[in-house]
Amino acid sequence: MIHHETVELDATIQEFLGGCPRAAELAQLRAALKERIRGLRAAMSATDDAAERRGLQEAIRAASVQAEALEREELIAEFVEDSVRVAAEWSLSEEERVIDE
Repeated sequence: MIHHETVELDATIQEFLGGCPRAAELAQLRAALKERIRGLRAAMSATDDAAERRGLQEAIRAASVQAEALEREELIAEFVEDSVRVAAEWSLSEEERVIDE
C-alpha cells in the first residue's frame, strides 16, 4: 500500500510540475554546469591568447547565467514538490481524523 501511495504521490508531483524536471534532477544539472564553469576558468587561467580568453569569459558568463536560472527552477520545483507532499499528508491525516470520529 505504501508503494502505491508513493507512486501516486510521485505522479501527482510530476503532474503539478507540468513535465518540468524534479528539483533533484535540476540540482544535478546545476552541479554539472558548475563543474564546467570550473573547467572553463582553469582553461582561461592556462591561456595567454587574448581572443581565447574572451571566448572563455563569454562561455563562463553564459554558463553562470544558466546556472542561476537552474537554481531558480530548482527552488520552484522544490517548492511545488514540498507543497504537494504537505497537501497529501494533510489530506491523509484529515481522512484518518474523519475515520476516527
